Amino acid sequence: MLKSTLAGIFLVFSGIACAVAAPAEGQVVLNGTIGSDKASSDPTPVAQVRPGEEMTITGACVTHVKSADHLRVMMTLAGDTSADSGYHVLATEQAIGEDGLNVRVPDLPETANRDFKVRVFRLGADSPKICDAGTIHVGAPNKHHLG
Repeated sequence: MLKSTLAGIFLVFSGIACAVAAPAEGQVVLNGTIGSDKASSDPTPVAQVRPGEEMTITGACVTHVKSADHLRVMMTLAGDTSADSGYHVLATEQAIGEDGLNVRVPDLPETANRDFKVRVFRLGADSPKICDAGTIHVGAPNKHHLG
């Protein structure tokens, strides 16, 4: 059972469609879709974010979720084909908001000026659901960082 679940997770990572939209107030919104095992031929748009900024993820993985306790957001270097050698970042500041899952972009030196694929893992039930929320470009941190 565990092997088949893990195999399914890796198949889902092979390619998933997404959409990116910019809301009226300038916050980045990523629209996640449930994964499939077919590669997407369309290039995905890249949302521009800065370390410490908040983004919102909407879509199937976060619909009807009342708490972020069973959701995990992972960022993986875009273009990396090997899950073993890739650089992964787990977003730790997240909460369910009015419009979806609000996530703070981690402020780490290693993430600056890099592209990351954003995935949401919805834990629980029989098997986890995995959604691709799109690709983000994490820009340079603000120079006037206090604290």
